[in-house]
Amino acid sequence: MRPLLILTSVLAVLALLAVPASASTDIQIDPEMGREFKAYLGEDVNFNATVPEGSMVQWDFGDDSTADGSEVTHAFQETGTYTVTLTVDGTVQEQFTVKVTRSPGIYLAALGAGLAIGIAGMGAGIGVGIVGAAGAGTIAEKPDKFNKCFIFQALPQTQAIYGFLIAILILLGSGLLGGSEEYVPVSIGLAAVGAGLAVGVAGLSAIGQGIAASSGIGAVAEKDEMFGKGMIFSVLPETQAIYGLLIAIFILTNSGIFSGSFPGFMYGKMGFGLGLVAVGAGLAVGIAGLSAIGQGIAASSGVGVVAEKNELFGRAMIFSVLPETQAIYGLLVAILLMVFTGFLMGTVELTDNVIGFAALGAGLAIGIAGLSAIGQGITSGASIGAVSRRQDVFGRCMIFSVMSETFAIFGLLIAIFIMLYSGIM
Repeated sequence: MRPLLILTSVLAVLALLAVPASASTDIQIDPEMGREFKAYLGEDVNFNATVPEGSMVQWDFGDDSTADGSEVTHAFQETGTYTVTLTVDGTVQEQFTVKVTRSPGIYLAALGAGLAIGIAGMGAGIGVGIVGAAGAGTIAEKPDKFNKCFIFQALPQTQAIYGFLIAILILLGSGLLGGSEEYVPVSIGLAAVGAGLAVGVAGLSAIGQGIAASSGIGAVAEKDEMFGKGMIFSVLPETQAIYGLLIAIFILTNSGIFSGSFPGFMYGKMGFGLGLVAVGAGLAVGIAGLSAIGQGIAASSGVGVVAEKNELFGRAMIFSVLPETQAIYGLLVAILLMVFTGFLMGTVELTDNVIGFAALGAGLAIGIAGLSAIGQGITSGASIGAVSRRQDVFGRCMIFSVMSETFAIFGLLIAIFIMLYSGIM
């Protein structure tokens, strides 16, 4: 998890240094201000000149476009350095250069797209590999099981599909894909990073799904009738990926990335804070989504036990769903962050961009504490085995299994305290 912490810190610092104050740049023509200005690609640039009343004013922006008037607005559609000429009553009064570069937000959007498919693809690849190994061993003995093994192997691929979908939506919404790039503020770039982290890190749930599905293959190799129950256990860790996808869609929709039209509240310092809220929400649901590894461990044990004792299906399911609660806590905190800042409902309340850093803290608190589900999954898996030998120890094994839950509750409490006392809630 250390790389995620470093990544988040670096993004926050860089974005704070780069955040523009508004959705447009003002260029006031004054000989004492120099002759070089900067603007972002697709950004509305306001050109202002102080001239005698009644003068005929024309601007030549150096990109084959002109405008008349002492106060005009122009957006450059290609990067480069342009020579802008101001003509008053037919006489050239001023010439200066405008250097047009891509906005910092567009690079953060690209990073968000990369995180979405990169991390989710890694998780899916590992999960698919685990299942494929089990499938290869099975068909070496029973070639007729190939189709069922292939179905199990397909399950962990969905996480990569979710990541790929979000990556495409980010690229389309930011204009990187399709050649319709407009000005992308840093806040929107941060929102894209939040969406990428949500679906990408939650996509590592495919590892847990691979563990469960590989046991499903083993059970089906012995008993064909275990196919249905094996599938049920195998799809349990999928829910964490769906939580991440859900939060990613919420972020893309409410930040305007999904539609390609960014709402006014996403600009300036308030928008920067909301961008950090999106990153905090992504970290909360994404890292907590790794609870699927614990769930996969428990579900793997459940498949094996039910294959021998079908009557234990219900109890095995109870143990298998326990580690999912950490993911639910992460989902809850992510939604609370977006609701109480107005990000989710479109009624923005956040006015201080520093509160965005509090949102990062809340997201990290519940996200990292949610990794306790891995320990819970290990205990739950062993408990399923114990109950298969002696059913009267079910209650005591439940006590063992819920002990790891307390640390996730600690993280949830701290996340709530942060939101309460920082002014988010």
